[in-house]
Amino acid sequence: MNDNPTKRDSFLAEAQREGRASGKMEIINLDQAIAQANTILDEAVVAKFRKTEEEDIPTVKMMVYCHDCGSVVPAGIGKTLRGNPRTICGSCKSKKVSLGTEDALRRFYHLDKALKRAERGAA
Repeated sequence: MNDNPTKRDSFLAEAQREGRASGKMEIINLDQAIAQANTILDEAVVAKFRKTEEEDIPTVKMMVYCHDCGSVVPAGIGKTLRGNPRTICGSCKSKKVSLGTEDALRRFYHLDKALKRAERGAA
């Protein structure tokens, strides 16, 4: 497994990983270009994960950003009016939450910058 978080193995084709899927494609053979334009899976990565045991595949823990608490907290499970399960804040039970990885939530909501500002203000 590749431990570098910026260069992880991906099932997406190279053009999609690089964000160039909508860019220009060299077209020599039109039929071949049309067949490759919709290729999503990278067969080398698929073969690698087929050989890997399920327990050895790295997992990512999902977290919840609570808009009421203003922080990343563990998720809780609540119920809707019809009794369906719903993800809620694990600490204040609010329904106003966003799901994602902890790192992605911290970057998107600028939590590290806000924490540094608060520390500077307290010092």
